[in-house]
Amino acid sequence: MLAIAARQWWVLLLQGVLGIIVGILAIIYPDLALATVALLFAAWAVVSGVSQLAAGWRVAEARGRSWPFLLAGAVSVIAGVLAVLYTGITILYLILLLGAWILISGAMEVYTAWKIRDEVTGEWILALAGILRIVVGLIILAMPIIGAILTAALFATWAILSGVAALFLGFRLRQFSGRASAPGMA
Repeated sequence: MLAIAARQWWVLLLQGVLGIIVGILAIIYPDLALATVALLFAAWAVVSGVSQLAAGWRVAEARGRSWPFLLAGAVSVIAGVLAVLYTGITILYLILLLGAWILISGAMEVYTAWKIRDEVTGEWILALAGILRIVVGLIILAMPIIGAILTAALFATWAILSGVAALFLGFRLRQFSGRASAPGMA
C-alpha cells in the first residue's frame, strides 16, 4: 500500500497547492466562496432529487404507490434549480439555517450540561461552549452578513489547512518513493 501511495506523491502535492489557492481565493473573493457553497447545495439537491425520483419509480413498479418519493424528489430538484437561479437568496437561507442550527445546538449543550451536572465534573465547559454557540447563533440570525463572512472565513481556513496537510503528506510520501519499491515495502 505504501509503495502505491509513494508513487502518487505528486497528486497530494497538487491537491495541497490547489487547496491553498482555493483558500486564498476564498479570502480575496468571499462572495465567490459563498456562491460556490450555494451551487454545491444546488447540485446536491438535484442529485438527491433525481435519486428519490428514481426510487419512486422503482417503488411504483413494485407497489403501485410512490407519491412520497416522487414528491420529495420533485421538491429537491425544484430546490436545486431555484438555488442556481437565485444564488443570493440561497446563500441567505443557508446562512440563516446555519445560525438556527448553531443556536439550537448551543441550547441543547446548555441543557445537557444542566442535566448531567450531578453526575460529572467539568460540565461547565459544555455549558460555556453552549452559551458561546447560542451567542454566535443569535448574532448570525440577527446579522446574516456576519454569518456569511464567518462561513467564507471557515471555508477558506479549511481549504488552506487541508492544502497544507496534503502538501506535508505528499512530501513525506516522496521520501518513501525511492524506498517503496524495495521488497517488503508493499
